[in-house]
Amino acid sequence: MLSVRRAPSVRLAGLLAAALLAAGCTSTVTGSASPAPTTGAPSVSTSPSPSAGPTGQVTPAPPVGPGTGAEARRIAGVTSLPVAITPDRTGSCFPTGPFGSASGVDGLYFGDGRVEQELDRWGFVVGWGTCGQDAAGNATLVLVSEMSDPDSAAAAAAALTTLALDQGSGDRQPVELPDLGASGSLSAGGSDTAGAPTDTVDVWVPSGRMLVYVYLDAPAGSAPDLVTAQVRDQLGLLEGFAPTPQDQVPDLPTDPLGLGPYALRTPGDPTRFTGSYDLEGYLRLAIDPVVERDLLTANGFGGVFYRTTYDEAASRDYAVSLYTFPTSAQTNAVYEGFAQLEATAFGGTPFTLPAIPEAPCFVFENGPGNVAQRCYVGYGSYLASVDIQGLDAVDDYAPMDALLPQQRDLIDG
Repeated sequence: MLSVRRAPSVRLAGLLAAALLAAGCTSTVTGSASPAPTTGAPSVSTSPSPSAGPTGQVTPAPPVGPGTGAEARRIAGVTSLPVAITPDRTGSCFPTGPFGSASGVDGLYFGDGRVEQELDRWGFVVGWGTCGQDAAGNATLVLVSEMSDPDSAAAAAAALTTLALDQGSGDRQPVELPDLGASGSLSAGGSDTAGAPTDTVDVWVPSGRMLVYVYLDAPAGSAPDLVTAQVRDQLGLLEGFAPTPQDQVPDLPTDPLGLGPYALRTPGDPTRFTGSYDLEGYLRLAIDPVVERDLLTANGFGGVFYRTTYDEAASRDYAVSLYTFPTSAQTNAVYEGFAQLEATAFGGTPFTLPAIPEAPCFVFENGPGNVAQRCYVGYGSYLASVDIQGLDAVDDYAPMDALLPQQRDLIDG
């Protein structure tokens, strides 16, 4: 996934991210949610059997548009980070990011159409998902969705809890989670990549208009306690969050800081990750949210505008992150801090860009045709990074040579 300061790894990010906030996605995941899903024959009926219809008035969702993306980024800032509960789940996994349609949620998390029906039935507006995994492949997925109203969120949670037991291969059993006042579904008898026995559990919990879904793998016997801790952290984050009324979503500002004009327009079609993020929203896309939180808050981080595009003709993803700080001294401190992190913690190999030899630049090699580069430029209160993923060779400098000077010119006045 090519995203804000996340080490590039999956070339399909551009296409998939665009689909999440469009009309859905053609990728199909069968059964219950899981990280790094694969397509296969459905293990459940493909003829959905929906729950009883709403007895009250469900407020319809607004049309998907720029405001939908802005609301998704608001939700990002209050989505529980897996590493907050399980510190060793520092690896990125999929799916993650904004969801503007119930079909997008169903297509990437579930796959047989019934979750889509339930979410739409109860007024799904928008959501944000995040995923973290440990070295043995044990993962936590967190999805936070905005629904029509509190009663609809509660009804959706009840319907989806029942549905969860009917998904998969018939090995899922109910599990009581008394500290949440909820029940989930549990599947025992799994194993991680190291061969250790694991259980899988997931649960749906309402919170006002918001609907929380958490899925995780854990060492055998520990999953209920771990999912309870993750959901409790999520519910705490939602206590101060006010979802935007549906009729106001289309008018939400997508660039309240006015940073967009200073972020380079890269080749290809924009994805729905594009827009402004506050600190908390940014950290849901960061490689190391703990370290980066400290670095950014210590230097007066004002916000970031993130632009991503996918160039289908070249099979390349592009990303530009434009950060703002109060002073040039603070910009320089973060500039140096990011460069150090790239070289020491994030797996980047430094290289010298011919066009701007002094720019900190790093390359990530993920196999033939999947080489990524990231370079930084800064001036005054602005710091920018430019990412290109899908290069054929580590020394293919031509695309970055063309783009980084353009980004420098945009911010140096």
